[in-house]
Amino acid sequence: MRHTTHRRSALRTATVSVAVGAALLAPAAAALASTPAPQHAAARTVAAPKPVKIDIGAGVTLQVKGGKPYYNGKALKPGQTVQDGIYLHLSADGKKLYSKTQGGGTPYAIWDVKTGKSLGTQKNSPTAKAKAALTAKPSATSVKAWQELRVSGKATGIKAGAKVGLQQKQRGTWKTLPASTTVNKSGAYTLRVKLGLKGKNELRMKSGATLSPVFTVTVR
Repeated sequence: MRHTTHRRSALRTATVSVAVGAALLAPAAAALASTPAPQHAAARTVAAPKPVKIDIGAGVTLQVKGGKPYYNGKALKPGQTVQDGIYLHLSADGKKLYSKTQGGGTPYAIWDVKTGKSLGTQKNSPTAKAKAALTAKPSATSVKAWQELRVSGKATGIKAGAKVGLQQKQRGTWKTLPASTTVNKSGAYTLRVKLGLKGKNELRMKSGATLSPVFTVTVR
């Protein structure tokens, strides 16, 4: 009898263990069953960009592809100028197109390359070279002998790096003094000067053949 009782107890223990294991697995299975299946996002359709056209008049329309205006089947390069019965110029940054047609009113029309819209007109050619000019202004109009002062100004139509020198009028003749500087990228310059000739000094700046207006500094 003892032997038989032992076998039944072992069987009951095994049965309870299996039941508990099933109970532990049941919540996990339920959780998996309740998780919604992943859904694929709906495919988005991207609208093609609208074609850009620039109607410069006189029956001439330029198409813009990839941000570049095309004329006679060829893309205009930044800074390029075309003179083929009509005038076309693409700005150096490629953002503006200038045009002029024969018999037109205001000479040069301006267009936004990105949108094809008109940006107005201008009278001067975008490729016309500015006339060279120099301005000059002293930091003081009265100084002691050999006291330092500065002469500053703006250069127009003169390349960056160009030399700018100081001239002084001596006995009716303009003499170039050993004082010079260069024009920076923005077209400005500044020169440090020391004068020893007492009295009213007539001075001017010179760059090549370009001269500034005459200015005066009195040395005490």
